[in-house]
Amino acid sequence: MLAVLVREDAEIYGLGLLELRNDFVFKSFFTNERNNGLLLHFVNSIVGGRIRSLQVIDPTNKQEHRADKLSVLDLRATTDRGEWINIELQLQHHLAFKERVLYYWAKTYTSQSHSSDPYTKLRKAIQIVITDFELLPSRRIHSTFQLRETSSGDLFTDHLEVHTLQLGKQGDKPVNSMNDLEKWLLFFKGDQKAKEEAAMESSAFEQAWEEIRKLSMDPETVGLAISREKALRDQISRLHDAENRGLEKGMEKGLEKGYKNRTIEMVLKLHQKSMPLPFIAEVTDLSVEEVQTIIEERNYFA
Repeated sequence: MLAVLVREDAEIYGLGLLELRNDFVFKSFFTNERNNGLLLHFVNSIVGGRIRSLQVIDPTNKQEHRADKLSVLDLRATTDRGEWINIELQLQHHLAFKERVLYYWAKTYTSQSHSSDPYTKLRKAIQIVITDFELLPSRRIHSTFQLRETSSGDLFTDHLEVHTLQLGKQGDKPVNSMNDLEKWLLFFKGDQKAKEEAAMESSAFEQAWEEIRKLSMDPETVGLAISREKALRDQISRLHDAENRGLEKGMEKGLEKGYKNRTIEMVLKLHQKSMPLPFIAEVTDLSVEEVQTIIEERNYFA
């Protein structure tokens, strides 16, 4: 089930904080121009500190969000090197999720050029996926994937890079012994006390703490975050209802098919024992014509 993501520990602390796991809050937090330094700090904690600057491509548009509460809220940015980055936050697993990750990486990669541009203009595309479910069996919170030769490990090209961050695998490590990425993940899935401890560790996390507090006190942002969560909950509920209806229909069809197969099997066994067709029809509750058809079809395909 989808967790409650709008407010955290309001009954304990008095002031509930908005959750960065709410993707509207996540995008509002990181795409605000005054927080560009925080976005750079977060991305560098994932890719190893090689990026000097970031430019957000599609900042949060509250007006558009009001009109379409189920729009995809990925965060896209370009780096000083011309690299393209797409950051996706997902709370709910589905069967084709890994294929979806590759699809969005491909869209990011191909969207940088036009049909008339030479391939040399293409730059690295980095897909960062944050999940609140177990995507990989590894106990690692951060995994990096590239396109490499399986035996030698030689890199085919550095243009494909996928990072996965699995929330909930941080463990009980003390905050003062965490690296920057582990501290950032506290802001996605950690209690308020842990966030306060992280805020005392560096100016970046102190700024992040203050920013999440500001967003949590903005009635418009809170209202849009709630509407986003409600829309996602309703969507998940509709999907579950559809799955249950499909399962029920599937069971009915399965039972019907099983009964039909058993009837055919009985007709053929009785026929092998040289029972007359009227007798077989009476036992199986079929017409003589239906019994004859079953026998003829079996003889044809034998």
